[in-house]
Amino acid sequence: MHLLDMSRLNLLFCLLSLTVFHLCHCLENDCGYSYEPNGADFEQNAMDTCLDDQHFNDFGSSLIQDIYSSVKKAECDLANPSDYPPHYQTRDGEKFDFIIIGSGSAGAVIANRLSENSEWKILLLEAGGDPTKTSEVPAFYGFLQKSILDWQYQTDSEGDNCLGMVNNSCYWPRGKVLGGSSTINGNIYVRGNPKDFNEWYAKGNYGWAYKDILPYFKKSEDIKAKEVLSNLNYTNYHGENGYLSVDTWSDHGIKDIVDAFSGGMKELGYDVNTDCNGESQMGFVKMQGTIVGGKRCSTAKAFLNPVKNRPNLKVSKISFATKILFHGNLKVAYGVKYLDRHGNELRAITKKEIIISAGTINSPQLLMLSGIGPKAHLESLGIKVINDLQVGENLQDHLLMAGLLFSYNYTRDIKPLTDYMYEFLTTNSSRLSGIGTLGYAPFINTYSSMLKLPDIQIHQYDFDINDTFALDNLIKVFGIRDEIGKLYHEVNAKRAISFVMPTLLKPASRGQILLKSRNPHDKPRIISGYLSSDKDMNTFLRAIDFISKLAKTESMKKLDTQLHEIAPPACEVYPLSSEEFRKCALKHLTTTSYHPTSTCKMGLMGDQSAVVNPRLLVNGVKHLRLADASVMPTIIRGNTNAATIMIGEKAADLIKADWMPH
Repeated sequence: MHLLDMSRLNLLFCLLSLTVFHLCHCLENDCGYSYEPNGADFEQNAMDTCLDDQHFNDFGSSLIQDIYSSVKKAECDLANPSDYPPHYQTRDGEKFDFIIIGSGSAGAVIANRLSENSEWKILLLEAGGDPTKTSEVPAFYGFLQKSILDWQYQTDSEGDNCLGMVNNSCYWPRGKVLGGSSTINGNIYVRGNPKDFNEWYAKGNYGWAYKDILPYFKKSEDIKAKEVLSNLNYTNYHGENGYLSVDTWSDHGIKDIVDAFSGGMKELGYDVNTDCNGESQMGFVKMQGTIVGGKRCSTAKAFLNPVKNRPNLKVSKISFATKILFHGNLKVAYGVKYLDRHGNELRAITKKEIIISAGTINSPQLLMLSGIGPKAHLESLGIKVINDLQVGENLQDHLLMAGLLFSYNYTRDIKPLTDYMYEFLTTNSSRLSGIGTLGYAPFINTYSSMLKLPDIQIHQYDFDINDTFALDNLIKVFGIRDEIGKLYHEVNAKRAISFVMPTLLKPASRGQILLKSRNPHDKPRIISGYLSSDKDMNTFLRAIDFISKLAKTESMKKLDTQLHEIAPPACEVYPLSSEEFRKCALKHLTTTSYHPTSTCKMGLMGDQSAVVNPRLLVNGVKHLRLADASVMPTIIRGNTNAATIMIGEKAADLIKADWMPH
């Protein structure tokens, strides 16, 4: 990170500089790399000079010391280990009332709610550790990918998608940390569309209609957004007493772009929407986020921090579940086999039930390793079949197209990253408190603005002119090949840019999760199935047409907006902007928006593709339940974190209803 070069800082403020150096050094270590400018002795030599007694004999030095103290305190408050439950080292064979596998968006919620009953002893197993300092800074979420907090999955090379990515494979980050993916995601809080949940209900998932699940969204929420609170009927949709802080994003440095976008959207028939979780989801949406005091509000912070001292809640960190244990041929789950932080293989025993909340990839992997899954697949790997279910099938994801750029005749004042970090630490408000233009998103219907159900969400990432460092980081996070990545830099070298990324909200394509082997340490195979349906390709083509029209609106012209369609070398044989070119570009430059779902779908007992019933109990076995995004019958129209938290809330009530005397 060249902006952190200490030699560029004002040495008159060496104490402040050293503090910022120390913080950024920690942040970079979180991302998996270290930083030692001017040799390993640099920090000590500078500190010796700064701490000479004569430097504290005047007024200016006292002020510097105050600055040092305030920044140091703010640093220590970032992801302090004391914010989270302490690690609990279990004994082999130790018994618990409930065992929860995974502390992510659903698992942390369930752990909180079940431990409300002081008579129940709860074990929460988490494969990762505590959140890091980097995870607290909303703008730094990209640095969490490919870090120790990330499972770092890759899709299979399928030959007709992800062709512009390294090894023809799309990168899928997933959270391996307390809070799961809520600790590494973009903090967006979108519940989906009411019709999504009514569709679940219509397929026999009784108790999951919008009217049934809205109270669970409200139960979790502590709404802070002034745009929402100003609506007279906000309490119809929002809660104020929950653990999860929800607010809108700051507009630091992006007002001109936002004004141009909102004006252009209005010209195309879409108004500004300040609450897509309220009456309507459509329009140019000012997004809500899981943030508190300018920092990330993960489910670890929201749901585990307040109950960290409950004596009946035991959290075993860096504990990797490898198998669900069943009694003989009775198909009754009685325990979990897992590896603790020391590599010891241990068993935890349940007196009531086990709840798997390991996520859309890890949950089906664990089920299949335990003998629950497609019979032929398990037998091919020598795994004893407990129950033949369609585990791992029905994989869905919000696919986005990363090959469209808007460029602008636009500049803004830029300060060194250290300045923004100082503002963030001392005021909880700076450009690092926001996520740029990602904090706004058009939700559109590509057939007509008159239709009130979106099929496309448009994500945006903005970059200042010649922002080589930040742009290169995004290209590497996406995994775009170098020869294609340079095409983005060529545009950005001359003008400020935004990635304008249409995102498919209701994909028709389906993928699957398969085991690579019976070894739990082998990452599962991810067959994305991207673009296997012509319907998805056609929706994208209509979305690109819409974006082309948006670029030509009078509002966008005020920034001299130009649309650039990135041309992978393999697509250059087609005329630029032709349908053939765009289909080729889609096969090369579409990738995940980090929302995989539905690999252990919920459905009625007669549904042969269902893995769990509407009470989230695994079909055909006893004392085993699933609760995470994998149970969604179909993906929702919007970011999936909020709905997964809702699933955790509802699951906790289902469990209580089954086990608490009435």
